[in-house]
Order: sequence, then C-alpha cells, then structure tokens
Amino acid sequence: MPQKKRRKSYKIRIVSIITVAVVFAVILSLVITNLFIPVKYLFSYLIFSANLNPAGQMRVNFVDVGNSDCTLVELPDGKVLLIDGGDGTYSHNLKLFKELNSRGVDKIDYLVLSSVENGAAGGLAEILAYKTVDRIFAPYCPITYISDGYKNFCEKLEKDGRAVEICEYGAGVFNDEAGYYFCFLSPDIHTAEGGEYDGFLKNPSTENIKNASAVIWLEYDGVAFMFLGGTSRAVQKKILKNAELGAMEINGRTIDLTSCTVLKLSDHGSAEGAFAPLSDFLSPKAAIISVGENGTGCPSLAALSNAQNAVGSQIYRTDECGTVTITVNGGNYEISKEKQ
Repeated sequence: MPQKKRRKSYKIRIVSIITVAVVFAVILSLVITNLFIPVKYLFSYLIFSANLNPAGQMRVNFVDVGNSDCTLVELPDGKVLLIDGGDGTYSHNLKLFKELNSRGVDKIDYLVLSSVENGAAGGLAEILAYKTVDRIFAPYCPITYISDGYKNFCEKLEKDGRAVEICEYGAGVFNDEAGYYFCFLSPDIHTAEGGEYDGFLKNPSTENIKNASAVIWLEYDGVAFMFLGGTSRAVQKKILKNAELGAMEINGRTIDLTSCTVLKLSDHGSAEGAFAPLSDFLSPKAAIISVGENGTGCPSLAALSNAQNAVGSQIYRTDECGTVTITVNGGNYEISKEKQ
C-alpha cells in the first residue's frame, strides 16, 4: 500500500478512535450526571446563586404553570410545603424544578395533592422521582385511572411503598414552635355520608371531582391564606354557613375566616367557582388566580368582578404576572411578580 494511502488510513482510524472515545465520555458523563441530576431537567439545575429563604420568614410562591395549579411554600423553620405540581407537561415540569432549585429546595417536607385532576397531579410523579419527599397528603380516591396525572402519582406511590394522609376536614400540620399551620377546611372526612367524597365516589362527574378538591387554610404571623381548590358555589356556601355559625375550631385552634389576607380563587377563576358572598365575608386584601391559556374562558367576568369588589386592584394573575411571590415577615407581607 502506498505511503500516502497508509497515512490517510491511519488518520481515519485515529479520528474514529477519538470519535468513539468522545461519544463514550459523553454517554458516561450523562449516566453519572443522571444518578444525581435528571438530565432532562439539567437546565433547571444550572443555578449560579440560590435565592434562599431566611429563617423566620415565609414565602408563598404561586408558580406560573399555565392553566394548572402549583404553590411552593417556604416555611419559616426551613421546611417546605408543595401544593400540587402542575399538569405534567415538560415545560411546566421544567419551570417547577427551576423554582425549586433556584430556592435551594432538595427536600419537600409536606406534599399536598389537592385534587385528582390532571392540572394538580400531573407533575407530582416527577417530584417523587427526583426530590426527597416526607409527608404526603392526597384525596381519598381509589379510582386510580380518573386522570393520567393521578394514575402516574398512584403508581409511583405504590412502587415506592409510600403512605398517604387524606386531605379531609381537620387534618393538617400544626407547628406551634415555628408559629405556622395549615389545615383542610374541606372536603368532609372521607367516611362521612353525604360528604364531598361520598358524592364524588358515587358519581365522579367533573363537578363532583372539583367539589372534592381540598380547601386549605395556611397561617403564619397573623397573615392567612385561603386556597379554594376547584370548589363550586355549593361547597363554598357550605363553608360560609359553617363560618357564620361561629369561628371554626380545628386541633385546638380557632380559625377566623374573616382574618383571611390572601385568597386563591377557585378553579382558575371559573364562573362555577365564583361565589361573591364568601369572598365578601372573607374580605381579603389580595386575590390570586392561577390561570393560563385555555378554552374555558377563565378567569370569568363573574370571578374577576367578585375579586375586584373584595380586593380592588390587588388581583394577581399568573398568566399576566408570572410566578407571584408573597413574603411574610414580622406580621407584614409583600407581593412581588416575576413579570414586571
């Protein structure tokens, strides 16, 4: 073989060896990386400086995940509460992981699934896969195939052998030492005849599914948040009736709904979830609407009208504001927006 051809053949072999080595190194690095960081969410981990929450302060982040729900609460004792995980689309999962990682969150102490709907459950299987999760609260729903997100969530729980606490009236976390608590005002306990779970399991219609979603009360340092889930007027009317009979007593605490500071509107601000008598009774200072592009006309004029009547101009929509963060410190609160 002529020397020129030998040199060419040698160069080709060298290039091939280098190419194989580079490919092998890339594959190996991806495998090693994936042991610690999910490669598909790699960009959400490229954070140069973490926005850590100082001790004694609470931050409530209404994460912009489109027309679905996700709230990340950084509690004053360093613990973390995550309510819902969005609809499970890649872009929204990436957004959620970016929020968690930018705030230095590796462990979720309290994970709450407020509804079996895909817009709440969709991203939680990924959270269970890639974050450490301690206590889990979820609806009482043995119908695991009711939505793709709930099915994936249940399968992950079963695979990991995880126990779940039920979202039902009176359940929650009460931390006297750190001065905060959150609890469920609805649905009724899952064994109650005629309660929201009973109606939902007998007839899993869209309305009954929404009515069985969790209504959550969160309070710290005199600032209180109420999350209405996806509930319709019927459930909100029931809550109002109970409140008008007197302050609620849960776990030895008196809950005065008129002390509500921030109200998260029901069902992305749908017309079915707009109930003016409750928002008037609560008399909050600010309203949050978790909403994105959708074909259902949310937020509705009825919901916007009710909110404006209650809080004036202090209405914050995630489709317009991006992620909305409310910081609670020293009995005061401050609201900031991702999009200025």
